[in-house]
Amino acid sequence: MADDVMDKAASEAKPVQGNGIGATVAPRESRAERARRVAYRNRFAAFYVLLAIIAGAGVGALLVLVGRGSPAPAPAWSAWEPIGSSERRAAQIGDHVGDQYRLPSGNALGTVTYAGPPTVTGPDGSTFQVRAIAIRPDTTGGRAEADDIDTVNAGNTVMYTICGLGTSCSIAEGKPTVARGQLLRREALELALYSFHSLDGIDSTLVLLPPRADGKAATAVFVERSDVRSELGRPLQETLTAPLTPGVGEIRRDEQRVVDRTTRSRLYEYSYLQAQDGSPVMVLTPALSG
Repeated sequence: MADDVMDKAASEAKPVQGNGIGATVAPRESRAERARRVAYRNRFAAFYVLLAIIAGAGVGALLVLVGRGSPAPAPAWSAWEPIGSSERRAAQIGDHVGDQYRLPSGNALGTVTYAGPPTVTGPDGSTFQVRAIAIRPDTTGGRAEADDIDTVNAGNTVMYTICGLGTSCSIAEGKPTVARGQLLRREALELALYSFHSLDGIDSTLVLLPPRADGKAATAVFVERSDVRSELGRPLQETLTAPLTPGVGEIRRDEQRVVDRTTRSRLYEYSYLQAQDGSPVMVLTPALSG
């Protein structure tokens, strides 16, 4: 009987905590469980560190972009641009460029009186459109054969006529000089560059220069797009570098090199002949000097 009472009391007794108060004692964590819990904790810590690095890089990139601002726009090819139809733009180019060139007196070097498709005026005043331009080769020094003639479609050419204030469009003031001829070729180059940049479908420009007063020499500058491809690829002010258009004998040396390279061998005497179909053909013959 006493043994039964003791067994019952023992079975109903509560486990005793370390502090002596009766409570349930938690089971001890195994070594595997502890290792697994530490691994999870390290994995989450590494993930948060990675997020912090990504966020920091993004903020840094944003600050750099804000500091830099928008990329600078490419410089304009020219501060001035013609507007309107091709015919109007050609006329505007002639007026804009021609007005800048002056003689030592301050008077205009010449006036661009025509800008458009190549034409020829007959004895009765009738105007005919030139269909083709025949370019004779430079045969000096055996460079080419006389019959090695290059023919260009005049439909892809724009022509400008520079007319002086003297007899038959000659320049009334002073005498023809090398320096004056260089300035005229600079004007022809500027007309060509604006034409190639601003007129659609133009592959060549023909600039008729003021003739001599005696009418014995009529010269022109004929420039093709391929002659000035590098100049068209950069702003105009990097080719014609003077802040103001120079006068006679005032062209800067760096500009003169460009003018000579692009126009000296493109200086021609011009005349006309009639093709078999009756249409006029302009014939360009290399000038012996220029």
